[in-house]
Amino acid sequence: MPVVICTTFNPNGSCLSSDEVQAFRWTPAGGYQTLGSPGKNDFFGAGAVSSDGSVIVGEHPPPNGYDGFRWTAATGMVQLPINIAAAVTPDGQMVAGGDNWWKTTGQTGTFGPFPGFQDQTEAYGLAGTAQAPVAVGGAVKGANAFGPVDHAFRWTPAAGLQDLGVLPGGDQSVAIAISADEKVVVGEATVGGFWHAFRWTAATGMVDLGTLGGPESAAFAVNGDGNVIVGSSLASQSTSSDHAFRWTAKTGMQDVTKLVNAPQRLIVQSAVGISQDGTVLTGNGFNTKLGVDEPWRAVLPLP
Repeated sequence: MPVVICTTFNPNGSCLSSDEVQAFRWTPAGGYQTLGSPGKNDFFGAGAVSSDGSVIVGEHPPPNGYDGFRWTAATGMVQLPINIAAAVTPDGQMVAGGDNWWKTTGQTGTFGPFPGFQDQTEAYGLAGTAQAPVAVGGAVKGANAFGPVDHAFRWTPAAGLQDLGVLPGGDQSVAIAISADEKVVVGEATVGGFWHAFRWTAATGMVDLGTLGGPESAAFAVNGDGNVIVGSSLASQSTSSDHAFRWTAKTGMQDVTKLVNAPQRLIVQSAVGISQDGTVLTGNGFNTKLGVDEPWRAVLPLP
């Protein structure tokens, strides 16, 4: 996850809380590199990075507004003609977010609704190339007592929205990420009124990944071949018991806190990014000493 709610940085590289937020890029060799001027809005959107790390997308909003951006070392932060930039293809040439997509060729478009339903779509993940993209997200398909509900989708230009369904006992789902080989989709779906992380393939359909002991979980990222999934789960009935998880078919859902030697000051709350080989995880945590959010990175061998 290249774009994280952060602020000015302490000399030791940790985030320092303030009323400003900044997008950053981090590498083991160079550490933190801020990508643009601080934002002046409480909202700072999620972002994404191309497979080689050269293209970063996200949101850098003005006060009371929305502005998607695309960043490269050569161009710096360039405003896009779409408001939300949540995903980018591995080649860095197509950006998507909300209802819209944009390509470096200048083409723009929308994902469209499920037939017969209102046009309200949220795209969160992209795979493939700008010429042959595959997008995932959620779009309105149905309603419950509280209003419209979303179903997770997989989209291609030729086929449009493919409904990925819901889990047994649930009526909503949202796809958040897709593997680089385009075969595995992950996200969250309701089960008995609670959200659970899921893994979807054409062969298995939507499969519930469970939780770390609490009532809810969500999957946020998946490695290249779809065999390692990361996200966040409640570890108890407390709504503040968020713990990052790693899932594999061999181990099931594991608490990342128990797999890494994290500093005592850091609560490892959520894993939101993973390398193609599944061994490097990134995420968000809480620094109990400073009282601020803090990004983290962990290297874990595969089981």
